[in-house]
Amino acid sequence: MNELEMLQQYMLPGRKQRHEDILIQRTSSIRVVIENLHKEHNVDAVLRTCEAFGIQHVHVLPQAGDQGILRTITRGCDRWLTIHRHLTLDECFRDLKGLGFRILAGAFGPGTRPVDAIDWNWKVALVFSNERDGACPEVLENADGLFVVPLHGFSRSLNVSVAAGITIHYVRSFMEKAGTIEGLSDPEKDVLRNDWSRKSVKNSKAILDELRRRG
Repeated sequence: MNELEMLQQYMLPGRKQRHEDILIQRTSSIRVVIENLHKEHNVDAVLRTCEAFGIQHVHVLPQAGDQGILRTITRGCDRWLTIHRHLTLDECFRDLKGLGFRILAGAFGPGTRPVDAIDWNWKVALVFSNERDGACPEVLENADGLFVVPLHGFSRSLNVSVAAGITIHYVRSFMEKAGTIEGLSDPEKDVLRNDWSRKSVKNSKAILDELRRRG
């Protein structure tokens, strides 16, 4: 009996099925980069948005204070995400491009295009930057393109978590309609099954140690 089978003995059937239902909806086609957000609660809100829309991988660049993640905002959703922390933007972008992602940043600048005027039929990493100062010069110089959410009122900007929600929903819907969205690989699903099972079963480490002791 492997670790997953051991832990699933302590899970209700509905919980196991819930894991499977969510794994099927996770996508490998979209990743999110959080770049130096000024307000910690916005980081947490973006993480919650990513989880809700089936984004598994989130890349986090240094933030002022780096105080961590507020469970009161995310309601623990960060436990279900794969969060990559990077020391520099160059490292982050290099890793993403090495995996075949095009990088588009939410920002105003030369060539900025509305989110609904872009062909999203490729793997994309969406960058959401500091809500006070906007994207840093390195993001503007090294991103493959820039996008904005079209606005039609007196307000000329959105909270970063709202902008992230609108953008992720649009990009995912575009890919689903085009039939180009991809799910997670089977090996990654296996890794997440094990990880999520450990997090779903109270005292999972002690249980596994005892079961192994018994043979």
